[in-house]
Amino acid sequence: MPENMQADLLNDAFNTFRDASKKLEQQYAMLENRIEELNEEIAEKNRAMERTRRLAAMGEMAAKIAHEIRNPLGSMAILATLLERELTRDNEKRKLAEHITKGVKTLDNLLSNMLLFATAPGARLKEVDIREVIEESILLTRGHEKKGVSIKAWYEGRTRIMGDQAQLRQLFLNLLLNSLDAVEEGGSLSIRTRLDEKTRDFLQIEMKDTGKGIPEEHLDRIFDPFFSTKERGTGLGLAIVATVINAHNGSIDVRSKQGEGTEFLISLPVAGARKLVC
Repeated sequence: MPENMQADLLNDAFNTFRDASKKLEQQYAMLENRIEELNEEIAEKNRAMERTRRLAAMGEMAAKIAHEIRNPLGSMAILATLLERELTRDNEKRKLAEHITKGVKTLDNLLSNMLLFATAPGARLKEVDIREVIEESILLTRGHEKKGVSIKAWYEGRTRIMGDQAQLRQLFLNLLLNSLDAVEEGGSLSIRTRLDEKTRDFLQIEMKDTGKGIPEEHLDRIFDPFFSTKERGTGLGLAIVATVINAHNGSIDVRSKQGEGTEFLISLPVAGARKLVC
């Protein structure tokens, strides 16, 4: 074989080896980068699992503490109510007793929200009258009234739905307290229920107030846990509302304009409606 042909073959072989080596180096570098990415993903997942574990432990602890606090809180509520009755002729002292009652109710509502958020129980659905639930919730707002502000409710037609009465009562109580906090003296808060005329499978509950409204940039976040624009707000009230709505296969929409008020529109399955697919 001529020497120049041997040189060409050797050169081709060398070039082929060099190209193969470069490709192997590139693939090795890609593998190294991918391994590094996978290690970072695994580390992040481990951190997320640890956070979830800690949150679960905190949730269990919070639920136990809430139960322990509720027992003496119930006694305080009874004693404060008795004091109010005993002090009917002494307005100044009666007002002090009313402050105790209001504080106890505020704490009880906070504990209820914490328990719902920490345990996330499923809704025990049965036939309930939404009118009865709303009226009970309105009674629970006693102590949070504002001068000249009244709560008016209208119930049109059918009012029986499939729901968990305790959870729904907490839902409407949170919405009512949220609205009362936003409404100034002389404002108004109205509730209206009606059957959805299109499907007739849902009851619509409209809650409208003339409060200060919600800034547009906050509307997408008001149902997020722990999001609050109030200095002392926990950010759990409306998060619980969304949780209860989801547990009932319902929906909620909010419309608000600063300076004009806020409107919540809730839809819940009526009793006897065809089975819904989640």
